[in-house]
Amino acid sequence: MRAAGWGIVRRVAPALIRGVAVTMVLGPGAAALPAPAAAQEDFRAAELDRPTRVEDAYPIKFREWEFQGGLRGSLGEGDRGLLGLIEFKTGLFRNGQMGIEIEGGVERPSGDGTGGGIESASAHLLYGLARETVSLPGMAVRLDASTPGAGAIGHDDWQLGVTGIATRSLGRLRLHGNGGYRSAGEADGGDYWRLGLGADYPLGLFSRAILADLYVEAPVSAGRARVWAEIGTRLQVSNWSVLDLGLATRLDEWDEGNANIEIVVGVSRAFGIPGLMRVPPYGDPTIP
Repeated sequence: MRAAGWGIVRRVAPALIRGVAVTMVLGPGAAALPAPAAAQEDFRAAELDRPTRVEDAYPIKFREWEFQGGLRGSLGEGDRGLLGLIEFKTGLFRNGQMGIEIEGGVERPSGDGTGGGIESASAHLLYGLARETVSLPGMAVRLDASTPGAGAIGHDDWQLGVTGIATRSLGRLRLHGNGGYRSAGEADGGDYWRLGLGADYPLGLFSRAILADLYVEAPVSAGRARVWAEIGTRLQVSNWSVLDLGLATRLDEWDEGNANIEIVVGVSRAFGIPGLMRVPPYGDPTIP
């Protein structure tokens, strides 16, 4: 069964990454356009690692593009390091998004020297199954595939994951639930379950939101669960750009005296590619 699972990983993961390679071709140039066409960033979006790990059930808009970049720095008595993320994603089809990410950086494990490299290159597909209604939450499913990395912090083998996502609004407060499974090689810690609960709340008229979550990775085989508590904010600085800032800690490390704190900073920028946008820019409307 284990061999069959890895056979699926090796067949599906390359196809998924090739399917979103277009984001690496068109994304960088379009992101630099001075005037994005018919695209607008959402400061309330709960997105993976921007700045919390729990995300909401809503993909980006159809034919909209988005660039994300961020850094996660570890401080404290345990492992220290600086990890970075670059991501391009697009709403290539209705109710869905596809994206590709590269993660890397440097780490200094306790008692060892500093090592760096590319942790992995990844691709994902997020599909919205249902919009939120009076009686039901919004629901989505996310598929992830990651390649082996390079250097001291690189993954040794392919990884494949699936996550179910639900979002429920209670007035201005939104609650998010994530649950899934990730298949990984033994050298990368083995398979594990993922569970997260999060929330976001907008603040007044300042286009700013507060986000918080509790996120758990529980190994399938023997091993201690990894538990994070995170809080952060997203601030809209223009129609197309959002800054994020957050703090995180590994709660499971505190009983070992490793009060590890992570600082997360990043930026998201939405943009459009002229000729590919579904809705053209508005003209100058008049009010009779």
